[in-house]
Amino acid sequence: MTSNHFLVKAKNLHPPVAFLDEGEHHHLSRVLRIGPGDRVWLMDAEGNTYLAEVMEVGGEKTRLSLLEKKAAPAGRPRLVLAQALLKSKNMDLVIQKATELGVGIIVPIEAARSVVKLGGKETPKLERWKKIAQEAAKQSRRPDIPTLEAPQPLAAFLGDRNEPRKLILCESGGAPLREVLMRGFGPAGEGNPAVAVLVGPEGGWTRQEEEQAVASGFEAVSLGGRILRSETAAFAVSAAISVFWGV
Repeated sequence: MTSNHFLVKAKNLHPPVAFLDEGEHHHLSRVLRIGPGDRVWLMDAEGNTYLAEVMEVGGEKTRLSLLEKKAAPAGRPRLVLAQALLKSKNMDLVIQKATELGVGIIVPIEAARSVVKLGGKETPKLERWKKIAQEAAKQSRRPDIPTLEAPQPLAAFLGDRNEPRKLILCESGGAPLREVLMRGFGPAGEGNPAVAVLVGPEGGWTRQEEEQAVASGFEAVSLGGRILRSETAAFAVSAAISVFWGV
């Protein structure tokens, strides 16, 4: 249900007043026909939520009074999902479900066996994925929106990660994911704990890619004997980490 949850831009937050414009204003005023006196929830990009009362619905903006603020939860592990590029609908689905499952950062990865090659179309795709994540956050009443990073080659991703836990899903072996999760998160390191998970493309990782990841500190893990579709594997590992490690 998204009927009373709206995304508010930082520039439109002026406590004790806030404004909705563009798409969120249109949805409130034209689609849902919410009017003065009605109460709604606002969500900002930092994960804060606000109980607000509609004061005025104008032609281009909605003015609201902020009644209560709930700060973003702190200290929970952050999950980074590095998903190899998939066909359009499957990638959209991964973005949507990863958002619902609490993934904090989503990184599209250009893998050797990725069927999709962006070829200069990164920006339109990224904007589409951000919109999907925003709508999924609203639908699931998640107080924050995951960060969508620009697509990048696997080598670039491997060289830029400092999460204390790093996992790569492998078909060719690795420790059972259940055992890894049962061992616990382990040392959190500095700041909030975080875990990065690599999920391969439709054709799987190449042996060289798996070796590169392991050499970069990623632990090879397995989801068992079944061969899962890439998007299914992404859902399974995200849900399992969410349950066991509380992302």
